[in-house]
Amino acid sequence: MQDGEDITRDSFEAAAAALEALLATAEFVAVDAEFTGIKLPGTVRQDHDSTQARYTKMRRVASEFSLVQLGICTFHRPPPGGAAAGSALQARPFNFFVRRAAPRGGDKVVLDCSTAEFLRGQGIDFNRWLDHSVPYRST
Repeated sequence: MQDGEDITRDSFEAAAAALEALLATAEFVAVDAEFTGIKLPGTVRQDHDSTQARYTKMRRVASEFSLVQLGICTFHRPPPGGAAAGSALQARPFNFFVRRAAPRGGDKVVLDCSTAEFLRGQGIDFNRWLDHSVPYRST
């Protein structure tokens, strides 16, 4: 597995093991998520929104749209005395293609066209997402 490689169901086991090992020693971790949409009526951010109001709006967005990719990046300091000692933090990104596992009755995907265009422009391959993503179940 290469750093920054897109992780599909075929490479999930190895990537999950590598990520788990890195999490124990990470200086910090960054998480990013890509969804099939980013806004709904009434969810546009207002300057006066409280943290709770913003959370409520974005929770609605995350509930309505589908998760396409989950990015997790660990950051480590180089070991003292090593060749990279004194250099910047080392980033180790993991980009998981994920998709909700369809229950027996099926599942829907709500897709905002402008978001899809943006994601395609950023290199997201929707065919790969549909064909090779790691399935997950909501509780």
